[in-house]
Amino acid sequence: MAGRFISTHSVVLVLPMHISHTPVRGGSVHADAATSRPGGGFTTLSAVAAQGVAAAMASPLGTGPNSFAVRQQLVEAGVEVLTPELVGDIGVAIQLIERDGSMTSVVTAGVESEPSRVSLDRMVLKPGDLIHIAASDLANPHSAMVLAGWGAALPPSVTLVVAVSPAVEQVPVESWRRLLKRADVVTMNVREAAALTSILATHEPGVGIRHLMKPEAALVRRTGIMGCELQRAKGAERVTIPAFETRVADTAGVGDTHIATMCAELLKGKDIADALRTANAAAAIAISHESALPVPTMKQIEEVLARGSVMSDDA
Repeated sequence: MAGRFISTHSVVLVLPMHISHTPVRGGSVHADAATSRPGGGFTTLSAVAAQGVAAAMASPLGTGPNSFAVRQQLVEAGVEVLTPELVGDIGVAIQLIERDGSMTSVVTAGVESEPSRVSLDRMVLKPGDLIHIAASDLANPHSAMVLAGWGAALPPSVTLVVAVSPAVEQVPVESWRRLLKRADVVTMNVREAAALTSILATHEPGVGIRHLMKPEAALVRRTGIMGCELQRAKGAERVTIPAFETRVADTAGVGDTHIATMCAELLKGKDIADALRTANAAAAIAISHESALPVPTMKQIEEVLARGSVMSDDA
């Protein structure tokens, strides 16, 4: 195995609430609340570790009770924490999950919004490491400045995977320009791709995502029930990698599971097309049950790959 998976994706405490529909402005709706759990970067890191790949967290945790609980769960999941703790606690994400599995989130900021460039620069990176930067953390101006600057300066001996997020519109355009220029793989869903394309074109007419990326960098577009689409390099044919048959229970964390599995497979030396097929299988498992946790095991993923669909016992 070439290196480690190192993620700056921040961890927050998630409060999932199941609702019949999203209320109109000023309205109200009854919610069935589930037990709180760690989310965001926790899903990504634990999904990688569950597949036998060394995973390390490069996002801040605090001294508060939520951070303490998450730190224990990271240790149990086999994830190393690389950053020193800060005084305070991590933020909270309220997830409104509708009957069809679609999700809307409201997120408060905590110490995870205070990454330190000094702490990041002190980390010893090894050739073959894969760095994962989630754009959900770039919606905060301080985080955007620190993470985009650090990511843009990464040595060529490490792989940078940039994951576009639902908060794409809140990210400074300059952060996109810096990270897209350095990225080796950029992954996003259909809505995020359309939004980022529009943002870049508005800022500089005629400039799209591909114009800012290295010619040899790969572009992945997750297409929901269709699976995902891969363009290996600029000008290359766009290849569709089909999804696996499953049922939709909850979309929370499905994108994170897909990204994590792709990264884990790349670190195992797999070709990116094969890595994405495995990621599609993991995502099919994740979407078939409520909550992104527990993350899919390698055994479950292999069974879906062999069978071509998700059975109820896979979830």
